[in-house]
Amino acid sequence: MDRNEKTKILLIDDEESIRRLLSISLGQKGYQAITAEDGEKGIELFRQERPEIVLTDIKMPDIDGLEVLRQVKALDPEAQVIVITGHGDMESAIEALKLEASDFLNKPIRDEALMIAIKRAQDVLWMRRKLKEYTGNLEVKVKDATEELREVYDFQKNLIESSIDAIIGIDREGTILIFNEAAERLMGYTSEEVIGHRHITQIYHPSEVAREIKKQMYDPDRGAVGRVEDLEVEVLCKDGDRVPIRLSATLLYKDGEEIGSVGFFQDLRKIKLLQKELIERERLSAVGQTVAGMAHYIKNILNGLEGGIYMVNTGLKKDKQPLLTKGWGMVQNNVAKISDLVMDMLSY
Repeated sequence: MDRNEKTKILLIDDEESIRRLLSISLGQKGYQAITAEDGEKGIELFRQERPEIVLTDIKMPDIDGLEVLRQVKALDPEAQVIVITGHGDMESAIEALKLEASDFLNKPIRDEALMIAIKRAQDVLWMRRKLKEYTGNLEVKVKDATEELREVYDFQKNLIESSIDAIIGIDREGTILIFNEAAERLMGYTSEEVIGHRHITQIYHPSEVAREIKKQMYDPDRGAVGRVEDLEVEVLCKDGDRVPIRLSATLLYKDGEEIGSVGFFQDLRKIKLLQKELIERERLSAVGQTVAGMAHYIKNILNGLEGGIYMVNTGLKKDKQPLLTKGWGMVQNNVAKISDLVMDMLSY
């Protein structure tokens, strides 16, 4: 499929107004939108239509968005799923990312954020198709491991350089032979500084991470031998900064013999920032709820004090000792509540 071909998008949300508004917005942007009002119908539509991109709300009755994500990925691991979360639903958003959601959006959804998420999903789909072709070419065409990686890099340079994620390829000894523009932006090195001059262990922090990754690639207990997926590690930039990334890597073979490997590095700084913002929003929400609760409680105390004072004043005016005693008891009781509240606030 051409990169600019009209993309079919499945929208799953139990709110009709959201489905209608997003369908209109997607249609205006040139996408083909199909909709489902719940998770079960959404999964059935996915089986029938096989859209490459799915937009699903997380909070839905019966089958929620996370289960939709699991089933879509089981039917088509290449499908890109963008989840829609409510305000402060940080845990669900993080869980969705762990389940390989390509992105998440907070309600209310802004058109700009929606288009960025869809564009990123399209770029990932396009790059995965091209990278499959690229790895296939590596296995078929090489005569010599090191020279093949160099030649294919030159042959596929435009393809590799167009990736939104950093791509780093190494030979069997760990020498870096592919270092695209996204890798340059991520780490601050030029390709001339790195290719043929730096070892893969020099880009990770700490350097032992590279050996641990290679060990995992050969471990049959961790899944498919010869590949790792979605490992969160840190790379060391030229200026000394450490950048969190999500790594997927695979070994390359020729005639059954290992000739090197290629890794795809997704910069997680924006995702981490979003997670931090979600945490901050949750904290502010908790503060607001606490303040509202305190205001309500203090208002009740004030009402009690006013009632007690009224009874004391009435008892004094009418010289009624029982009324005076009861009113004074109410005042003492609410003063005690104020004291307890102040101590609780100090302890908190």
